[in-house]
Amino acid sequence: MVLAEGLHREAALLSNTLADFDDNDVAGRKPVVEQILAIRERWKDARHEAATGQKRREEKEAKPTMASQGLQAAEIKLEIQKTRVNIYKTQTKLEERPEHKNATAWKQELARLQAILEQYKDELRLLSYEAIKE
Repeated sequence: MVLAEGLHREAALLSNTLADFDDNDVAGRKPVVEQILAIRERWKDARHEAATGQKRREEKEAKPTMASQGLQAAEIKLEIQKTRVNIYKTQTKLEERPEHKNATAWKQELARLQAILEQYKDELRLLSYEAIKE
């Protein structure tokens, strides 16, 4: 609970500094507001942990941005097929609902999947070339 009180105090002090900025200085206020929001999230985590004894939320695992390495040609072909299916699904969502609130995240996901697909294709080409060379 001491941690939560300290975080609350820190956020309040930062909040008081917002009055020092000009009314039109949005760019100057933005970093301070971001700090306050980050502190408030830590404060919520501390309060929840103190009340329940458990973490408030689990950390999300980041999705891989690279193709898996060391796969056989058949495994790579399977991964290419799975990735193509995921690309198709994501493209369909974007085409059907381009103004959706998650459209930006879908575009980023599509770019990630396309990059992984190209990596798998390159790896398959390399394996095919090595097989021909031998």
